[in-house]
Amino acid sequence: MAVTYDPARIERDLAERGWLGQDLARVADVSHMTVSRALRGGPLSARMLAKLAHALGYSPRRYLTRSQEAA
Repeated sequence: MAVTYDPARIERDLAERGWLGQDLARVADVSHMTVSRALRGGPLSARMLAKLAHALGYSPRRYLTRSQEAA
């Protein structure tokens, strides 16, 4: 099941760390295509969002949109 998340927040957190998408992919142990899809706002499962969030040092909740948090 896909979750609704804020790709701009992921991008900001990447920039704060000075990371490229490939850095996030490596740390999160996901493909670069998954990171690319996330940064474009494409569909992500809760599991994939969690992997990205944890690699960035945050809870997945940080990236969820308000409507998704209420669900």
